[in-house]
Amino acid sequence: MTRRRYLIVLMMFLSISVNYMDRVNFSVSIPAIRHEFGFSLEQIGSIAFAWGIVYAVFNFPGGWLVDRLGLRWGLFTTLGWWSIFTILTPFASTLSGWYLIRGIMGVGEAPIWPINAKCANTWAPPGERSRLYTWAGSGQYVGPAIGTLLAGWILVQFGWQWTFIVFGVAGMAILPFWLWLVRDRPSLDPRVSAAEVALIGNRADPNEKADWEGIKAVFFSRTGLGMLLIYLTFGYILFTFLYWVPSYMYYTFHLGILKSAAWASLGSLLGFVGFVLSGPFNDALVRRYDRLTARRIGTCVPMLGTALCVVLSLFSAKAGLAGGTAVLIGLAQLTMNLTVGAWAVNIIDISPNQASTGFVYGIFNGVLNIMGAVNSLILTALATRYGFPAAFGSALIFMAVFLFSILFIVDRPSYGRLIARAERSRAAT
Repeated sequence: MTRRRYLIVLMMFLSISVNYMDRVNFSVSIPAIRHEFGFSLEQIGSIAFAWGIVYAVFNFPGGWLVDRLGLRWGLFTTLGWWSIFTILTPFASTLSGWYLIRGIMGVGEAPIWPINAKCANTWAPPGERSRLYTWAGSGQYVGPAIGTLLAGWILVQFGWQWTFIVFGVAGMAILPFWLWLVRDRPSLDPRVSAAEVALIGNRADPNEKADWEGIKAVFFSRTGLGMLLIYLTFGYILFTFLYWVPSYMYYTFHLGILKSAAWASLGSLLGFVGFVLSGPFNDALVRRYDRLTARRIGTCVPMLGTALCVVLSLFSAKAGLAGGTAVLIGLAQLTMNLTVGAWAVNIIDISPNQASTGFVYGIFNGVLNIMGAVNSLILTALATRYGFPAAFGSALIFMAVFLFSILFIVDRPSYGRLIARAERSRAAT
């Protein structure tokens, strides 16, 4: 049997890694950008919001576009788009220019997670779905782990402009390899053996249409409402840790840019470990328990650990312990990411058919990123008035709503109906 699916996941992982390198360079460069342009911290937050809100809104049509273009050309188009505008970022000479270029960049980046969901739905056997989704998605943390250190070094050696140029060129370099190696479905790739096609399940009909009745059933169900709240709250939690740790370390403990980037990289590394472990952890839970029970355990237990780490980090920051605070924030990212293979993969499970996966996931991920964009405004306002420790502590409120949603709003009857409908569709095709 061939193992072509793992190569596809590797290419998806590299693409997501570069995508997040193209985001973290802005976070690392904030002090230098503020010095050059005289922007206030809240103006920096508004630039992040401009990118974030465009990124969020274009998740909605982005998922639909991926369903239309397919996996191969969908990523090629979007990766090329955002890489070009990453390279153009240093040419934003005014605040409005920053809004424009970062916003246009966000258009191209928006479909990246719907593409990963489609990749997992198309190339992963049901028993490996959490694993392959999270292994590819772990690039969300490998990118920042490498990117924060590399961006800090490039900034010190050559200037902040080169962090955007170098990372944009790295994205362009992936494009020919993606076209050469990736096909929309296993059955279209002659390098995939019949045994691997059978293992994955040749479920994708090239003429399959989006199941709009099934899509309506997802969004008008109690489970759909609960999952929307889960995505909404996780957006705030994720963006708090993903983009603001370098600024937290720089402004709270008065560290240099390179040292702040190094501490932030520790969090990215631990976040990567959480992502890698999340898939096997949650696939194992599904083998042991019914699916909803497994998803609840995989979601709630690690998130409670995240909340504990955040509470302890508040005391560590008050004591002036930079290293201890960075470690606790890193552990929070590890446990936070252990949850992803549970709640995020639910959307792949309940999507009514493969031709609908990108669209359905794009809606949920768009909601997540709308809150991520709002996070930039809320967090910078809190940090300006009360300091970064208090701003990070605000994530505890969203963790409480997140846990309530998976435990008490997502319900067994509607969840079971959605899963059954999706499985019937996949069996039929």
